Amino acid sequence: MYIDELRKSKDKPQVAFHEFALSTGTYQNHLFCFFEGKDNAYYVPRIKRFTNDYYTIKCGNKDAVLSVHAIIVNKSEYGKYKLGFFIDRDFDKSIGTKIPPIFETPCYSIENLYVSLNVFKDILINEFHLSETTDKQLFDDLLNLYEMRQKEFHSAILLLNAWYSCLIDKKNQEGIKTGVSFKDSNLNEFISINLHNVTKNYDIRSLKDKFPNAIEIDEDTLNQKIKLFESVEQHKVFRGKYEMDFLLKIIKEMLLDSYKTKSIVKEKIRFSFGDGSSLNQEQLLNIFEAYAETPQILTDYMEIVTKEIIIYS
Repeated sequence: MYIDELRKSKDKPQVAFHEFALSTGTYQNHLFCFFEGKDNAYYVPRIKRFTNDYYTIKCGNKDAVLSVHAIIVNKSEYGKYKLGFFIDRDFDKSIGTKIPPIFETPCYSIENLYVSLNVFKDILINEFHLSETTDKQLFDDLLNLYEMRQKEFHSAILLLNAWYSCLIDKKNQEGIKTGVSFKDSNLNEFISINLHNVTKNYDIRSLKDKFPNAIEIDEDTLNQKIKLFESVEQHKVFRGKYEMDFLLKIIKEMLLDSYKTKSIVKEKIRFSFGDGSSLNQEQLLNIFEAYAETPQILTDYMEIVTKEIIIYS
């Protein structure tokens, strides 16, 4: 009965801690890994490069991972176990150095590690079965197409990212809620994407209309953020789920064009997962994880947490 209750409320940090506590007796020599949501699809293959003795625990969200970390730190009896904590940076300030250490993505989230031009190149080679040599024209066309549409996408999504980042800044500074949740929002509500162009379907007024409870951001603050975001590596800094949405949309559009309209992709291209029409973000996290970037700081982190126990009490 107790285990059933834990499963039903699996997103609560206290429950994640109890799973850890219950597991220490059986897996006392393992590395215990605490994740946000479905991030284990990205992390587990990278953890396995360092150890096969690991135990994964899904905590729910970033705050839940940090809460579990705080609970464990306050219980000295758990200081003898190897621990790994993995969170997204989001639009928050860095959490800084923690003991035991926490891995924080150097980009917005793990999704951002799937969307670079180099990653897309690997996808073309390994999942679209295109050769840089024998399929050179088509390969170059698709690579250039992705690069052009991604630049347009970032231009179109800039305002939304800047506005939301300002909301997060104010939330963190004043301890108030943003009044905005993208949980039930779809990228298509803001951006239209096809192989020919990317267009913006919103402005600051429509954002305020859509999210009437959003806290107020003054124009100067927003403009400063826009200027900042114009100078960053946008595929790393912008909201990761929308970056992944863009990748997913482009893949589906390329396949659709290849199979039917042939307006841009004149040749039928093969894809490991059929016509791609049923693909979703969660599947992309799994099937493209081999091509996603692995930051050096993650490698450094894994070397530390798999080789030694961090004394925190």
